Amino acid sequence: MAKKLGKSPVAKEEDKEGLFASCSFTDLGLHPTLCAHLQDKMGFQAPTRIQAQAIPVAMSGQHMLVKAATGTGKTLAYLAPIVHLLQMREPRVERTDGTFALVLVPTRELCLQVYGIAQQLVHRFHWLVPGYIMGGENRAKEKARLRKGISILIATPGRLLDHLQHTSSFVYPNMRWIVFDEADSILELGFGKALEDILEHLGSRNDTSNQNKNKMEPMKRQNLLLSATLNEKVNRLAKISLKNPVMIGLDEQNSSAHGKNHTSLLSDDEEEILEKHNVTVEQAVDDFKLPAQLVQRYVKVSCGSRLAILLTILKSLFERQLSHKVVVFLSTCDSVDFHHTVLSQLEWSPGLQLDTDKKQKFISCKVFRLHGNMDQDDRKKSFLGFSSEKSAILVSTDVAARGLDFPKVKCIIQYDSPGEASEYVHRYLKHLPV
Repeated sequence: MAKKLGKSPVAKEEDKEGLFASCSFTDLGLHPTLCAHLQDKMGFQAPTRIQAQAIPVAMSGQHMLVKAATGTGKTLAYLAPIVHLLQMREPRVERTDGTFALVLVPTRELCLQVYGIAQQLVHRFHWLVPGYIMGGENRAKEKARLRKGISILIATPGRLLDHLQHTSSFVYPNMRWIVFDEADSILELGFGKALEDILEHLGSRNDTSNQNKNKMEPMKRQNLLLSATLNEKVNRLAKISLKNPVMIGLDEQNSSAHGKNHTSLLSDDEEEILEKHNVTVEQAVDDFKLPAQLVQRYVKVSCGSRLAILLTILKSLFERQLSHKVVVFLSTCDSVDFHHTVLSQLEWSPGLQLDTDKKQKFISCKVFRLHGNMDQDDRKKSFLGFSSEKSAILVSTDVAARGLDFPKVKCIIQYDSPGEASEYVHRYLKHLPV
């Protein structure tokens, strides 16, 4: 179990120095209206270090590979420059122009989250239309939205490939950006072949001279790949999708030690450089750092006592502070369903006598569940419901560990330990922001 405590002024200053850049969004060259909206309406006072490095590169038109931990602001690092460039386009973008930017994400929940951020970013540029397509949604309704035109499209790989192959009204000759968000998670979920097919269909695959490349002309396309970790699969995707990319965050620790800039431009021999970085994959876990203000605790109990201890901890948390948001991570879908039922239905009698008339809920707040086997409508309700509640519990598999950003979570309970150390870190970083 770990929870986020109040920060001392020293801790706050250390966090600020470590996460945020010393410049402003205006300094990065973003449109003044967009900068004002980021600060006044979305609450972003300054860019993170990753955003400060990535935004100018994204605006330059160069391909880019970003390696950065979850929770460092990667989504805004690509969406802000895309919105900036689209709103400056002359003649003004129209829906009939079709899709200009494609963002690929691993899960349906992350698809909704990125779509929500895109909606906020284009608020003052009403002619830009964000939209999403993903598995579990009504395909006919998606076709209708694609026919009307979506300027910035967020999609899961399987559903996108389906529309590319079967939806003739999907207009994408003007597509200028392809973004792979949480690329390592996309590949971990088995979408590697789908990504290759998408790249080939769109004419953006580097290692083949396919006939579809002509579909791109005359517009130059920019591919952006963002990942929390680098491994062999991510390196292969980078090789076939990126051309002479700017690399951000790959040598962050080494560069810091030597006082060098974290951004460097690859030579034409991309494969050799990627293989060089791949040597350090086994050491990638060492690159993840937990926030200094994060307090970690563990409880050693027998297997038969685990549920009783979990209930006791949750009861204690909500008795001490009514307004509380807690995420409980479990390893399987069945375990999520079981614990959701227990937490949401368990009743007790506060008095010594078992008076059925005076029984009350053991946990007074709302309890949500989230896992990959749920129906899409139920997943959406849980995601949006937990996000909007001031006090609630979410029991979830690791579908909520990567990319998703639930606001004001005070406590993470890792009831089932993750399979890898990197996932242990990811469970914290996104939900306990600095």
